[in-house]
Amino acid sequence: MSIFETHPRNESRSALAGQALRVKPLLATAWGRALVAGIYMGLIPIIAVIWVFFDTQFANQFTQKEWEQWVFLRSLGLLGDALPWICLSVGVFLLGILIKRRNIATWAVFLCISIAVSGLVVNVIKFIFMRTRPNWYSVIPDGGSFSFPSGHSATIGAVAVVCMLRWPKLSPVALTCIALVGLNRIMSQNHHITDVIAGVAFGMTSTLVVQWYWWKYQPNTFTDMA
Repeated sequence: MSIFETHPRNESRSALAGQALRVKPLLATAWGRALVAGIYMGLIPIIAVIWVFFDTQFANQFTQKEWEQWVFLRSLGLLGDALPWICLSVGVFLLGILIKRRNIATWAVFLCISIAVSGLVVNVIKFIFMRTRPNWYSVIPDGGSFSFPSGHSATIGAVAVVCMLRWPKLSPVALTCIALVGLNRIMSQNHHITDVIAGVAFGMTSTLVVQWYWWKYQPNTFTDMA
């Protein structure tokens, strides 16, 4: 017997569940993959131009005193930390099992995997480019994490996509959080502008890839999300 229990549904909700089976993830369609590929092709020259002409000039523009004035922005940087989100998803997963709600547990696992995949991608790329952070002044400290791309931006990008897929009406809030975390990483001198742009792109794409493969092998997974 399954540890999950299907909660009662009326006919309209059953019909919606049936329709959900026919809704494909963005990357499961040819036009969706072409769209994402086109976005990346457009981002490459943009990142290259900003990297060469703006990143260095913009780095270290904020003094410590100016940064300390942005108290709310400093605290919002926590939204980009992967560990709290993973702990939250584990807690929600256990809650879903406890109350026998498969939809809750499923979305918690989806969030956790998306964050993990985005983190893996970002850290691999970090060691390919090995870019120093703005506040390192070209000196890499022992045990320091490289700059490109931003791991915090990737995490919030992954979380934002999961939230927008689950609660589309929260899309403006999710996008605002992405912007605030990105601003936090730049103003704190931890990252360049291009680090943030690339981090968000990799984080969001990682989540879409996870959704695509999950749907490909388990198409019924998210049908009871309502």
